[in-house]
Amino acid sequence: MEHQPFPSGSTKPPQSKFPWPLVALCIAAALLVITLWLTPRTDKAATGIINRTTEPTAQVRISGVRISPAQANNLANVDVYGDATNTGTRPVTQVVLSAAFHDKGGKTFMAQQEPMQRADVKGDKVAATKDLAEEPLKPGQTAGFRVSYSQVPANWDGKPPELTVLQITVQK
Repeated sequence: MEHQPFPSGSTKPPQSKFPWPLVALCIAAALLVITLWLTPRTDKAATGIINRTTEPTAQVRISGVRISPAQANNLANVDVYGDATNTGTRPVTQVVLSAAFHDKGGKTFMAQQEPMQRADVKGDKVAATKDLAEEPLKPGQTAGFRVSYSQVPANWDGKPPELTVLQITVQK
């Protein structure tokens, strides 16, 4: 007797009466619901604190920018000095500035971000520096500042960099 996979005279395999596609669809829907249910939600309390402590960048105005470069190993360390004015309503405890350095052709070739420090400038010399967290910049107050940028390549044009206020943190 020869083995036959289907009954003799049959042209198609037997069909199951069980609804497998419906079971697969139900399992997929259940997995989707479980995944969405277990996905972490945004912590609204933490988001609220972040939104309250960061002010728009228009709160600090920068003026009187000057530089003091120092060469070492064909790279420059550049201290940028100037005056910062708090135009907001709350004391500023941190300011992060971005400096865009230009090459001799006037094209921006490098940008660095560094925090601003308060600087007590006496004539052409800096007597002392402090972090803004130690001595915040009060509303309406203008104070000297210093920001130090390191390892500026030799193709820098030697002019003060273009400064942009990236982030401001205020007291609660």
